[in-house]
Amino acid sequence: MKHQKHCIRILILLALLSASVFAMAQDETKCYQISGFVPDSICKIYLYKSMGLGSRQLLDSAVVTDGSFTMSGTRPAYDLLSVGSGAMGLQFFNDGEPLTIDFTRDSLSASHLNERFFRYCKEVSRFTDEFYRLFMASRQTSDETKKKELEQQIAANQEAMNEYERAVIHDNRDNVIAAYYLESVSAFMDYEELSSVLDSTVYFYSHPLMDEAKARLQMLSSRQIGKPFCDDVSLLSPDGKQHRLSEWCGQGKYVLIDFWASWCRPCKMEMPNVIQNYERFRDKGLVVLAVSIDDKKDAWKNGIRSFGTPFVQLSELQGRNSRLCAIYGINTIPANLLIDPQGIIVAADLRGKVLTRKLESIFK
Repeated sequence: MKHQKHCIRILILLALLSASVFAMAQDETKCYQISGFVPDSICKIYLYKSMGLGSRQLLDSAVVTDGSFTMSGTRPAYDLLSVGSGAMGLQFFNDGEPLTIDFTRDSLSASHLNERFFRYCKEVSRFTDEFYRLFMASRQTSDETKKKELEQQIAANQEAMNEYERAVIHDNRDNVIAAYYLESVSAFMDYEELSSVLDSTVYFYSHPLMDEAKARLQMLSSRQIGKPFCDDVSLLSPDGKQHRLSEWCGQGKYVLIDFWASWCRPCKMEMPNVIQNYERFRDKGLVVLAVSIDDKKDAWKNGIRSFGTPFVQLSELQGRNSRLCAIYGINTIPANLLIDPQGIIVAADLRGKVLTRKLESIFK
């Protein structure tokens, strides 16, 4: 028993040490040495710092000579950088190892870390390419049946990409690659899942890419599992009558509070899944409350007709100033809360098949 406790203590110390080592590494600088080959049409290559959410900061540039370029300099260790021109680009971590990219052959020679990251990015790009193909097809068709089929395919593609990125995070908890993917997939994690992967002992905890995931974890704590639902907000039905959540929550049935808006395309993509689950489980005791984040009554009513939602409709008509959203820390939609028969939050942000599996486990 003493030996077992000693081993556990050593493992904890090693985890804390790895996190502190990474924090110290971020205060250091490392040299970047980049060379590469580009198509003849490219005259100049640029180096950017990736800022997250698609934004970037220009750092350096190099003139292309006879189809090749080189650049070098120093940046903080493990900065997320990108090199390229126009739509052609490559992201990598500044780990101090030389990097050679051949844009004409889509190949890379670099450290083990960046070669691994390159393979992951290529795989994810297959999901994003498929998303844009399906999205453009849905924009171009006027057939409503075909449009719904495409939107379901888009949702399935998104779920498959999220599952892939979750696997990448799981396999890279000892390096900074996990930080990159956690930044994007954290938007699809509930409090329990996100808190399990985002703790202060993981290697990448102090990386700037973690700022958004940390903020989301703080936001999700507002709707943490085990808390009772809030009944402080008065909501309107489409006929103008006032209601409170207590009319349904805590009344002996499971209640799914689904946040959406008429202008929200991802909500429209997810709504068929919510409807299918409602129709499957309503006779077993499921109630769905669709809470709109619209601020104009006409837009809200048009959205209800467009989505064809067959459940209770409610809204504050306060848009982004919704008190209910502020209470539950909701700043992106679609989002939802699952309330048990006693009025306690048992799950949040259930989408796609995750929602179905949760309801199956409840009503089996």
